[in-house]
Amino acid sequence: MKNKLISMAACCLAACTMLFQACDDGLDLEYKGNLDLNLLGIKQAAEIMNQKECNLVTALRKAGPGDVEDATDFTYQLNLALYQNKQASQAATVDLVVAADSLTKAISMVGTSSLYDVYTNAELLPSDSYTLSATSMTLPVGSALSEAVQLTVKSQNLIDLAQSAKVNKCYVLPLRIQNSNSYAINGKTSTIMFIFNVTYLDEEAYVPDTDGVPDDHIIDDNMKLMFHDEFNGVGTPDANVWKFEEGFMRNEELQWYCDRNAEMAGDGTLVITGKSERVKNPNYVAGSSDWKLNREYAEYTSSSIITKNFRFRYGTMIVRAKIPTETGAWPAIWTTGTSDDSWCWEWPLGGEIDLLEYYLVGGKPSIHANACWGSDKRWSATWDSYNRPLEEFVSKDSEWTKKYHIWRMDWDETSIRLYLDDELMNEIELSKTNNGTGGLSDWWRGSWRNPFKDAGNDGENFGQQIFLNLALGGNGGTPVVEQFPLYYYIDYVRVYQKAE
Repeated sequence: MKNKLISMAACCLAACTMLFQACDDGLDLEYKGNLDLNLLGIKQAAEIMNQKECNLVTALRKAGPGDVEDATDFTYQLNLALYQNKQASQAATVDLVVAADSLTKAISMVGTSSLYDVYTNAELLPSDSYTLSATSMTLPVGSALSEAVQLTVKSQNLIDLAQSAKVNKCYVLPLRIQNSNSYAINGKTSTIMFIFNVTYLDEEAYVPDTDGVPDDHIIDDNMKLMFHDEFNGVGTPDANVWKFEEGFMRNEELQWYCDRNAEMAGDGTLVITGKSERVKNPNYVAGSSDWKLNREYAEYTSSSIITKNFRFRYGTMIVRAKIPTETGAWPAIWTTGTSDDSWCWEWPLGGEIDLLEYYLVGGKPSIHANACWGSDKRWSATWDSYNRPLEEFVSKDSEWTKKYHIWRMDWDETSIRLYLDDELMNEIELSKTNNGTGGLSDWWRGSWRNPFKDAGNDGENFGQQIFLNLALGGNGGTPVVEQFPLYYYIDYVRVYQKAE
């Protein structure tokens, strides 16, 4: 078990979700002209304090497939300080105690105000799950800061408790300073509430299909396996099969695509990881009107992989995956039409099929199943779209977001049918998927063609190539830094076509 030392000033960026809830027990401490500047407080509470609220919320869960390691312990440094870091003119000593009464009061207020929702089903942090290096704090004469008291929380203890109970847990450690021997204590920053939300991980929901299928596998209607990747290796996906996108790509999304965020985990899964990390844009041009150039940095990274040589037209495509559903996540399984001379098939003239997209519609997280083709305007698509709110799936299965699901496309000469767990989501009739002009001359190959049906496309080795990617931001919403990293698990990709 590693030990993670967390700078309290950087907690909200490094590992914790910062929420602030009523740590002053409801006192009215608004400035009325008589504020005593010689008040003692916990420095870190003052740093995170927002009006009456100074809570620190951390999310924990057991490591799942593709995670590098189990959760590390968290270590926090606490210091005694005067208001605005004034130097002490006299020594001050206070007791540092576990304020169980503050937690009891907060729990009793659940339901009276949304401020107290964070304490729903809360329990006092078990004493064997943390250590304090001292139970008192002293601010010396002439100093602005006391020596640090170290709080260490044993993350694995909390995870084990949640796993044993098979339910989510909320543990709270309220720490308070009291009994000052000199200066008065600032009630507004005297208490800091450490809240640990521990998510129970249903390990059955994370089991990948490590058996795979043989290369000559056949399914119904004499459909033979033509392409597959079971991701049963370790490290970077097969470079003979997949290629990576690099940099800013589309939709003014926030992530920088790179090749280090997609790895086979050794358990039969490909894991695409969305990370909150800053990378410099090597193409940056100050003042450019192009969004790919005018961002000096990307604040997030992720991966997008594309089939390198394989393209197909007609058949059945099956992908088993578990998607991230945190705010800001935009996972996708999709295809676009291209050929050996791909410049003739600029988007959307080659057609696009979205077996899966997950993003917000009207502020609601939704599952999408779409297809599009060219209109009479260049780079503008005609869409056949379908979406369903995530809550409809979760209402039927509260564990839905923790499980793998099957996304399938059946494509023949008349239609494209898109399924989720064998439920038909969208059916696109190919009689209506003819491209417009695309605002281009008639000689441009994509103009007037039907990218999903036109037999004339065969001569150029035309077909749909496969994309697997995790976008961040854009239609996915504004990412919540404290929820990162995000994990997108792909168990396998299989394409079947009629056997000769």
